[in-house]
Amino acid sequence: MIYIDVLVEYDVLKLNRPFTYACRQPVEPGCRVRVLFRNREVIGYVTAVHEQTHLQKVSEVLEVVDPKPLLNEELSELSEWMSHTYVCPRISCLKTMLPPALKPEKTHSKVIMEDWAELGDPVELTEKQRAYRDAFEYPLPAREFRRQSAGLARTLIKKGAVRLFKKEKESKPVMPVGTDTNFTLTEEQKAAVQTISEGSDSLYLLHGVTGSGKTEVFLQLAQKTLDAGRQVLFLVPEIGLTPLMIERVTARFGANIAIYHSRLTAQEKYRQYRAVQEGKTAIVVGTRSAVFMPFSKLGLILMDEEHDGSYKQDNLPRYQTRDIVRWRAAYHTCKAVFASATPALESYSRALNQTYHLVELKHRIYQNLPEIRLLDMRREPRQDALAKTLIDAIRQRLADHEQTILLLNRRGYLPIVRCAECGTVLTCPDCGIALTYHKREDVLKCHSCGRIFAFDHICPTCGSTHFFQASLGTEKLEEQVRQLFPTASILRMDADSTRKKHAHEKILSEFQAHGDILLGTQMVAKGLDFERVTLVGILQADASLARMDYRSAETAYEMLEQAAGRSGRGTRAGIVMIQTFDPDHYVMQAVVKHDYQQFFRKEMKYRRLGVYPPFVFLCSVLFSAGNAQKALQAASDAKAFCAGFDVIGPTEISMRQRRPRFRIVIKSSSKQKLVKMVQELADRHQRLFSTVSISINMDPYMLEE
Repeated sequence: MIYIDVLVEYDVLKLNRPFTYACRQPVEPGCRVRVLFRNREVIGYVTAVHEQTHLQKVSEVLEVVDPKPLLNEELSELSEWMSHTYVCPRISCLKTMLPPALKPEKTHSKVIMEDWAELGDPVELTEKQRAYRDAFEYPLPAREFRRQSAGLARTLIKKGAVRLFKKEKESKPVMPVGTDTNFTLTEEQKAAVQTISEGSDSLYLLHGVTGSGKTEVFLQLAQKTLDAGRQVLFLVPEIGLTPLMIERVTARFGANIAIYHSRLTAQEKYRQYRAVQEGKTAIVVGTRSAVFMPFSKLGLILMDEEHDGSYKQDNLPRYQTRDIVRWRAAYHTCKAVFASATPALESYSRALNQTYHLVELKHRIYQNLPEIRLLDMRREPRQDALAKTLIDAIRQRLADHEQTILLLNRRGYLPIVRCAECGTVLTCPDCGIALTYHKREDVLKCHSCGRIFAFDHICPTCGSTHFFQASLGTEKLEEQVRQLFPTASILRMDADSTRKKHAHEKILSEFQAHGDILLGTQMVAKGLDFERVTLVGILQADASLARMDYRSAETAYEMLEQAAGRSGRGTRAGIVMIQTFDPDHYVMQAVVKHDYQQFFRKEMKYRRLGVYPPFVFLCSVLFSAGNAQKALQAASDAKAFCAGFDVIGPTEISMRQRRPRFRIVIKSSSKQKLVKMVQELADRHQRLFSTVSISINMDPYMLEE
């Protein structure tokens, strides 16, 4: 009899500790077991094995699920680090790391097995039976063995001449294979490859303007790593970019790569995970969750579009992928390259203080950067959602057999109040961020400080009583564009049109082959590389600026600059038209000049004044309950407990599932002190406010809810 420490499958902080069980079978840390917990059968994860226990009464394990550990030592250590750093249950980290078929929870997907046929015993057979048996190469799937004659197959199996055995079903995702280009590196690219491959630093920031050839630098670095016998991880922020990166990687290195993202089936994820675990592939291309693949010889991590908000997980465990990349790079003593045309302010700050080694690509490979035109929507003639200037430009592209991308900026679309005459957005006098209109109470609320303002429906700037009601979706935009250009080939790319499997690849290949206009949401703003695209139009460009969040200007700049980079990537010059109500805004002016440094300097001044990252670390803590007073009491107690820290709130934010929610935001110049305080706060909350839910988000990407 041995005794094991088990984390049960419930991912709540009050159960974030192991429970002891007796076990009669041999089992190792890292295996799953089935146990009784509070009279329920649940799945647990073994963290330690002991020969004895001081406990008087111990329940026995019902079943050992795995013969071998699921995670290696590195990933087990990483789960502990994540639990500590993000103040979250360790079991939630383990669930995130493992594919669905291996998750430590009762309702997880199962590994799909199928019957295979192999030669059995030498038995007496008729000539017909022998001929049927000898017609196949063994082993083979049983369904193929039975296909020609189910009766003969059944007889051979019954006689033992052919045996059946269970085997995991092969399930490999379809991967687009591109044609590799014989690429001649520019001098900048050569210098970047040399600096990174020969440098002694571990962490690099590759800051390259759009179209400067960052992907080719990635591929060159990957080749050197593979030649050294080590593994490579390519990370992209969204599924929409995965096919493009897969095409480039398979074209260069062949089809023997693993891919990992949320659109794969559970069996496909499992097989890709096992391929890496068993050392059958040396390259992985994937989205955020691919950062947890079980590498044994990791030699290089390449993180494309490192600024993207998709790299921050918004549910348990709320990790930032950049953190995990740095941790794994340190563990494997390998290099990590963070790449972007618009690096996160935190990343560029790290580069300036030499935590990252800054490498720059300042020039495009073909054309210069596209010309940017700001269309002032307070004065521009328009037809429906499009300015006449943009309509005329699209018409010219159709005549010249060139392509257009239209981006509808829906990010941050909220019930903000904007004057239809002068474009003024009503903001909080204390916080300087947009107020939210609450129609039922007919008031304006600040979702940062919580202040409420009466709304007299009069613009404080020009006295107008007309306010802009923006309510445009991609389907409505598509309808308008089709009416304007009835003979054009128009494709739409958004969450609805890409819901089906392989929809991204289909839309992009159709656009490449015969499309005239591609319209959509943020997924058309980044990573796309089409030589015939010479016009990009951006609608509702101000929506991101009006977000009620300290990061609104940064996300707006990133989106606009990334979208602008889709134009003029080939040998033809490109142009970008941005529809805006505020052309003088410093974000717009930085985009016009393609000047990241100008934006960075300006925005960092505001961050310093407001005491926001990268000058401090943040933790957002939400309290929710069926009763608003209880949630507010818990939030107020938490603020008082955090005396000595700068705390914003409590602020009431939108309800979830009819439960009122209050938020506090804790600031600290020391990450270590912040983590320690939040851990102590979580422990206190569990003791005093058991009926109030707590949700902790360390380093939140956005404060807005």
